[in-house]
Amino acid sequence: MTDRDPRGIRPTRQEGSAKRGPYSKGLARRRQIIDEVLAVYVRLGFEGTSLRAIGEAIGVTHPVLKHHFGTREQLFLEVLREYDRRFIDAASEGGGTFVDLIQRSAEHSMRVPGLMALLNSMVAHALEAGNDRSRAHFSERYADLRGKIVTLLEEGRAAGSVRSDIPLDEAASLVLAAADGLSTQWLLDKSADLKSGLLLLERLLAPPGRQVDQADA
Repeated sequence: MTDRDPRGIRPTRQEGSAKRGPYSKGLARRRQIIDEVLAVYVRLGFEGTSLRAIGEAIGVTHPVLKHHFGTREQLFLEVLREYDRRFIDAASEGGGTFVDLIQRSAEHSMRVPGLMALLNSMVAHALEAGNDRSRAHFSERYADLRGKIVTLLEEGRAAGSVRSDIPLDEAASLVLAAADGLSTQWLLDKSADLKSGLLLLERLLAPPGRQVDQADA
């Protein structure tokens, strides 16, 4: 195959060139596509953001998109995976409570226009019959998040900031549900106070004799 499209990601391999050169270039192009998808999504919405529309908007041929991602569903899931990876890399540098984790996650999402809207759209998509790939992705994602929150709750219990008379796996599910619900409210109404809601939850999970003071948060 010749190098027929300068915007593609399959440059003609030259004699004696390193094997990882084209691979690295292709990986960089893949990441660039992922970064640009959300801008198209913000402008066109879930229904309007087809692979062809994305390709036309960012100057990538439809065959290149299909080569890298296969379907629109796979592309959207990869966008969400990439931003999850970026958040985890950033969050691993700091500690904190479960509220700190959720707050950092919300702030991470709010800094990227369209990310929370795409997440909510894809969760709804996963609930529809026949969307097994999306359903599997979010089942695994939520299980992983619950596990991380349980770990933080266990650390909080050991430090005396989380009550000892509640099952932590159920508390983790409650924390995650509150974070999702508050994020959806914020999407619809920017005056919704995500942080205050999470701090209230933290106070409710604190031992009766050690309620978290809002001024200390």
